[in-house]
Amino acid sequence: MPASLFNGIFRKNTVLTSIVLLATLSSGYVLSAEDAAAKSDTKTTSATSDKKQTEQLEQQRKLYQQAMAAIKKKKLADAKRIYPLLEGYPLQVYLQTEIYSLDLNNISAEEIDRFILENKQLPPVSRLQQRWLSSLAARKDWSGYLKAYQSYPVRGNHYRCLNLKAALNSLKKKQKIPDDLMRDISGMWQQGYSQPDSCNSVFKRWLTAGGMNSQLAETRFWNAVEERDFKLARYAQTFIKDRKAQQDAEMFWKVRTNPARYLKKGVFEKENSHHNIIVTYAVRRMAGKQLEEAARRWLIVREDVTMSDSRLKSLNEYFGIRLSANFVKDADLLTAQLDPEFLYPEVTEWRIRLALAAQNWQLVSDCIDRLPDELKMSSRWAYWQAVAAQHLTGSNQTLSFARIAKDRSYYGFLASDQLGVKFTMNYEKANIPEKIRQDVAGHDAVLRMKELIHHNHMYYARAEWSRLFKTLDLNGKHALAYLADEWKWHSVAIYGAAKIRKWNDLDIRFPVQYFGLYQKHTEKSGIPLNWALSITRKESAFNPVAQSGVGARGLMQLMPRTARSVAKRIKQPYKGKQQLYNPDINIALGTAYLAQMKERFGSRIYATAAYNAGPHRVKKWLAERGDLPLDIWIEVIPFKETRSYVQSVLEFGVVYDVLSSREPHFMLKEEQQMLVLSQLQLAEEQTPEAL
Repeated sequence: MPASLFNGIFRKNTVLTSIVLLATLSSGYVLSAEDAAAKSDTKTTSATSDKKQTEQLEQQRKLYQQAMAAIKKKKLADAKRIYPLLEGYPLQVYLQTEIYSLDLNNISAEEIDRFILENKQLPPVSRLQQRWLSSLAARKDWSGYLKAYQSYPVRGNHYRCLNLKAALNSLKKKQKIPDDLMRDISGMWQQGYSQPDSCNSVFKRWLTAGGMNSQLAETRFWNAVEERDFKLARYAQTFIKDRKAQQDAEMFWKVRTNPARYLKKGVFEKENSHHNIIVTYAVRRMAGKQLEEAARRWLIVREDVTMSDSRLKSLNEYFGIRLSANFVKDADLLTAQLDPEFLYPEVTEWRIRLALAAQNWQLVSDCIDRLPDELKMSSRWAYWQAVAAQHLTGSNQTLSFARIAKDRSYYGFLASDQLGVKFTMNYEKANIPEKIRQDVAGHDAVLRMKELIHHNHMYYARAEWSRLFKTLDLNGKHALAYLADEWKWHSVAIYGAAKIRKWNDLDIRFPVQYFGLYQKHTEKSGIPLNWALSITRKESAFNPVAQSGVGARGLMQLMPRTARSVAKRIKQPYKGKQQLYNPDINIALGTAYLAQMKERFGSRIYATAAYNAGPHRVKKWLAERGDLPLDIWIEVIPFKETRSYVQSVLEFGVVYDVLSSREPHFMLKEEQQMLVLSQLQLAEEQTPEAL
């Protein structure tokens, strides 16, 4: 190659060529100038192509937003004009769905049916199908309805009843209703809850055709009672013609009015299945105000009725757990009568908790021995068995605690603290083949998800994720969870990891976002950083726009009323609940509230329970059992959710410390001194022998 040509190429791509030449010379292989230039041109072309694709994507995103805004304003022509400009854009089909939804009267049945059938795996198509079915019903196109419903039967009794109506209207005049259609209508009518208005004409025609009988009416009556729809039960009773069935129905109303009067021996018939329903309802109704007395009445009448194993189990567990969790005076005696053979593990667990509250270590040990092996060997009950053994024998249970300490859990960390050893993480790095990662990342559903997230259409994004997740193998599911993590969609990533039992993949299960804000506000509030991170991980999995069913909002799931009170207390500007979606404001108020609870109750553990269950409940629990050792107090928290919440927050705190290379803390020094074995050791040190 002429030197002048080489120099020209070199000058054209000076920096890139220099890098290539340096890299190849250092490896002992000299690249020709032509090769260097070719590589340079390829990279330049690639960069240009990437830039062009990015610009095109941004343009398509803007067009999509314009089209959806037009749809919202019902400007169909504008949306149709934009539609062809979105060729190749992942959400073009979503726009097409919306266009069809607004234009159902101008599209042929063949076209809409074909589109729905080809795209029924897409979340918005279900809503389109609902609108299409409603449109067909409004036009009284019953043959079209039958065909459309058969190809894609959307959920809901409204559409199911319209399908039955379509079938009826497709019959010839004076044609007898086929038996199978009569059975389908009977099945709808006898359900224990009111049906949509679309069922009314179907039921009317069914009644005229002689579909009703006393047995069906009985079935609906008792189904309605089970569903607590008493207005419907009264209606169904009007169709009961059988004398004995009417007597049973009337007995229900009498017992409902005064359960205590009838919950006695000899009132109910052993082989009468309806009396099972009456007794079940009556004892639960009575338990609402007189729990202990209702339990005693249940013990009296349960031998008088023949119940299924599942119904018997349900009632025995109901009373055993409620009596124990409410620490009723004779709960231990009553639960022993409810379950003398230790048939119900959850009741046995509460019998253990009652024994723990009484610190009756022999009973604790005996009850743990009656658990099924799987539960007995769990870290929870292995820990308490070791604690009981140490009290009963006076010997340190080092080997037992060492086994428990191998578990990364609340109880494993308690055992580690007891032994003074490092916490076990059992960390397993994800090992997903790169090809699977790439295949999943390139999936059409993933491309749609990315765009849905960009446009903040989170409902459809989650629906796309869930549908794809179900279709993938284990590695594919793991890869999809990691994609969600990369998108900062941590709640979905954590859910995915849990579904495939990747408990030890700590990278995905313990994310951190807004670290600087947490650091700033925990320092300002004077609370541990890992505490606030753990609360957030448990509350929202770092989703800044999370909202619970009861209205808690944002990262730390604050209730608007609580937020307003805390903001006033710390003089934080606060304009309303929408600000709780602002990470800075949410973390500021959340950490301040945690500090407030800690100041009120004197312990971050009591404060954690208050954050979940409310300070009024923790105040009550402390008044009743505040003298218990701290680990026993946690174990006997009446609410399963709150107990799990407190234990998880403590466990997560250690994990966050380890992942951030901070010195991990599980129990603080003052908390360790409140544990049952610490108190045992202190008592032993104060005995005369020790002195």
